[in-house]
Amino acid sequence: MAFRILENVEICKKQEGFLGSYYSGKVLAVVGINRYIVRYETRWAECKTRQLSEVVDADEVRPLPPTISCTNFSMSDKIDAYVNNAWWVAKVVQRLDDVRYFVRLDANGTEFQLPSHKLRIHLDWQDGRWVLPPNANTNTNTIANRYVG
Repeated sequence: MAFRILENVEICKKQEGFLGSYYSGKVLAVVGINRYIVRYETRWAECKTRQLSEVVDADEVRPLPPTISCTNFSMSDKIDAYVNNAWWVAKVVQRLDDVRYFVRLDANGTEFQLPSHKLRIHLDWQDGRWVLPPNANTNTNTIANRYVG
C-alpha cells in the first residue's frame, strides 16, 4: 500500500524490543519503492528536543486502524494495550471491575493494570484491509464487524 506525504500511520518496527508495538507517526517522504521516512509522535531523538524521524521499510507501516468504541473485554481477548507511548499486542488476563483490567503483553509477558480507555480491539492489517484475528471472542467480534470486513 502506498502512503501519502503527511499521512498519519502506525509503525511496527521489526527489531528486538519493538516487536508487537505500534507507534503513531506521520509519513514525511517516500524513499525508493518500498521505504518511507516517518516521524514518530511519541518517540524522541537522543537529544530529547525533537521527535524521532527514521527510514523504515514499507512492511513496517500501516494505516491507522478504525476507531472502535469497546470497553467490555473478556479474559483471553486479544487486544492492543497503550503502554509506554505505543500500542502493544496483548491479552486480557483478568477483569478487575467495569473499567480496569490486567493485561499481558505478547512481546515479553509483562503484565499491567490498565483502564479500559487504554485498550482497543486488536485488528490485523492484511491484504489492504483490517481483519479480526482468527480467535476473536464473540463480543468484540460483533462490535468490530461493524467497522471491518
